[in-house]
Amino acid sequence: MRRYILIVFCALVCAYTHAQTELAPEIRYFIALNGDLGYSALLHNIENYKPSSGMNANIGASFRFYHNKFIMSAGVEASYQLNINKIENMDFSLPMKDTEGDLFNMHVLVYKSQDRTHTVNLNVPILVGGEWQRFYFMVGPKVGINMFATALSEAEYSTYGEYERYYADFHNMENHQFVTDNQMVSGVLDMKWNMNLMAHVEVGARVDDVYKHRTFRINPDMIRMYLSAYVDFGLLNLISSQKNPPIFDYRDTEDKGLQFYIQPLMRSSLANDAFVRNLNVGIKYTVAFEMPQKGKSYIYDYNKVSQDYRKRGGNQSIQ
Repeated sequence: MRRYILIVFCALVCAYTHAQTELAPEIRYFIALNGDLGYSALLHNIENYKPSSGMNANIGASFRFYHNKFIMSAGVEASYQLNINKIENMDFSLPMKDTEGDLFNMHVLVYKSQDRTHTVNLNVPILVGGEWQRFYFMVGPKVGINMFATALSEAEYSTYGEYERYYADFHNMENHQFVTDNQMVSGVLDMKWNMNLMAHVEVGARVDDVYKHRTFRINPDMIRMYLSAYVDFGLLNLISSQKNPPIFDYRDTEDKGLQFYIQPLMRSSLANDAFVRNLNVGIKYTVAFEMPQKGKSYIYDYNKVSQDYRKRGGNQSIQ
């Protein structure tokens, strides 16, 4: 990890040093809008459970400063993340006593589990990078503040009775609570993630050149469009250590007998001491609008020049 950080730091120093040595520095300011879409994962160390997979989407705005080939950007974005936890089938055996006082084991089979978490964050990226011809890259930290998060889990279950003195097991006897394909739902539960710190990397290219032949665009050189691939890697633990209930539990009630409950993975006791971080990989599209500069009285109009525009009373045009 330190080696990669050193390489990125050296690249930024070289880019900035080259930008400072230009005889006539080009300084520009842009307001940029971006939209991102990609794959999302929650990486964790919960034993016997795979990382949560899903999708991530971002919409943001930023202020960009260009000094020759050096870029600096600061902005804010809204992020939505959906993650699905894969819950394997479970088989629980509960020692019970029937109405006649005989001992038996009630088996509870849990299957068709669906476990989802929804997260809305406010992200603040502060990025630096460089741009050469059509190629560009940007790196830097991105701070994520959790605004809203929920978790929901649901599953189907079947029960049957196992007696030592009987050859066959007892199925489909609702008066004894031996049922098939019943559903249990945790309901929508609130979650609160910790503040996140992500390492952001994006690499891409300018794509606005492919539109310049279209005559309906006005001042295309003041609008820059970028398409890139990005990676966000979380550095901090998103989940706090706390005392959560088991992922599966039951309660004996007087009127309804046994009631079974299921918890979302991230709200269960399995995540009490877990370390959870996020990983997002996707595609980013950015449109940057140049801000007016003081003292600049002439604006280059690509459309007029491309159509061999000549000002009345003159015979020259910029080619």
